[in-house]
Amino acid sequence: MSGTKTTLRTEVKKVGIVGCGVMGSGYSQLCAQNGYQVLVCEVNDELLKKGINWIKSRLIEGDGVPEGPLSEQDRDVILARIKGTTNLNDLSDCDLVIETATEKMEVKKEIFAALDKICPEDIVLGTNTSVLSLINIAMVTSRPDQVVGIHMNPLYFPLAELVKTLVTSDETLEVAKEFSRSVGKGIVVAKDTPGFIVNRLFIPFALDAIRMVEDGIARKEDIDALFTLGMGFPMGPIALVDTIGLDTLLLASTGLYEDLKDPQCAPPVLLKKMVAAGWLGIKTGKGFYEYNK
Repeated sequence: MSGTKTTLRTEVKKVGIVGCGVMGSGYSQLCAQNGYQVLVCEVNDELLKKGINWIKSRLIEGDGVPEGPLSEQDRDVILARIKGTTNLNDLSDCDLVIETATEKMEVKKEIFAALDKICPEDIVLGTNTSVLSLINIAMVTSRPDQVVGIHMNPLYFPLAELVKTLVTSDETLEVAKEFSRSVGKGIVVAKDTPGFIVNRLFIPFALDAIRMVEDGIARKEDIDALFTLGMGFPMGPIALVDTIGLDTLLLASTGLYEDLKDPQCAPPVLLKKMVAAGWLGIKTGKGFYEYNK
């Protein structure tokens, strides 16, 4: 890291998204719906096409669209703002980059080390990690003060959890705040601690719900109904983990358990078996519930 302070780029017109899975396609759709040009990068054409098709399907159904189903013309305008690539180097002209890759530290470090060399030195690099140590990710770059957590469920919850490390600059945090506001999100700022705020609370809660299903204590439908109809939640915990992806939950809970050694964070056997079977939730058409692909 050089001794000269970099003046950050504050005007964001083009957003780069690394990953076009459930979260990456969600970020891409959210940004495009709010007027940003989007370049989304995946490791191969098959995964890129799959993610873009998810976006198209959601736009047709009005899923994740505040105003509901759109006209064909409006859908085309949004889709025209999204371009895909399998070459990370193409992100070199983006004004902000957000990484949404799998919850594995080695994968994220590799991506950020590459982004640091590819991206302009005056832009912020964000990560959507759910539980991993942000400082460990940031320190593989020459600009750790410009790395920030931008963690949200992009389409379904109106809040962004911004994560500030020991070295994240106030200017970097302001860029993340302004971006989050521009896509319609409220803001909370969390410390760089295991699970941050939301997943420190949510993961044990979701795993307990899965254990109740596993042990035959309650049906998944009854658990979800109690939280949606009984408590006014937008989505029950079982439906939510299907939306997030059971593989993502397994990685996140494993990482949280390794950091905290809290038995409540240890992934249940049922979760492990479902992931092994390829029942990952909405993304595969089957999780705790079945979905029309």
